[in-house]
Amino acid sequence: MKRLIVVIQALLLFCLFVEAQEIKSVKAEFSDYVPLLEEAGFYVLAFDISSLENDSYRIALSVKEYANGELVNTSTTSYIKNRSMVSDFPEDDRKEIVESGEAYDLEKDIYKLSRKITVGFYPKADSLKAVQFVVEDMGICHNYLKLKSLPVPQLEGKYFYEIRPFVTDSINVNGFTPLVLLGSYWYDQRSGYIRFCGEKEFSSDLSSPTLKKIPHYYVIGIKVKK
Repeated sequence: MKRLIVVIQALLLFCLFVEAQEIKSVKAEFSDYVPLLEEAGFYVLAFDISSLENDSYRIALSVKEYANGELVNTSTTSYIKNRSMVSDFPEDDRKEIVESGEAYDLEKDIYKLSRKITVGFYPKADSLKAVQFVVEDMGICHNYLKLKSLPVPQLEGKYFYEIRPFVTDSINVNGFTPLVLLGSYWYDQRSGYIRFCGEKEFSSDLSSPTLKKIPHYYVIGIKVKK
């Protein structure tokens, strides 16, 4: 009898152990896709621009290209408004806007307002990175950045780049505000490896000593005008 009880207890413990080791399938969330997308070359950074909401501004994506520490090229997309006003429309359209209830703030005459911008990257080719600039609810622009392979024989035709944000605090109205750095790895002769180390966030004044080591990089930012 005692032996039977011992056997039953052992079986119960075994069942509990088996149950504790179960794995169950669950629905994947969007955040689960982020590492996969980044590994494939897709990357997005978002920035709050709600501090601009009390006035009308024009915002453009601006890119500065550096090679061996020297500025070699600057490009700027078309400007996108941060908001549109009900009074910008013809009178008939204003009536439709009022009746539709779609205006952001009728009392302030605001029809559409952007409180966020995003800078997204995706691969266009091995040697070409596309940048998508979105002013929320207002417009989209694109730019294309040519990449350079490292001047190392065994790495010829290979492209290694890293994306790092800049420290963001204030918007430089009527000037350039850096947001993101797309920089090439560099070859370390001592170790015989390529690397991209240094700050997780770069200073907006480009004073980081790490930038002197990066052979080729882009500073992606915005220009804001009233």
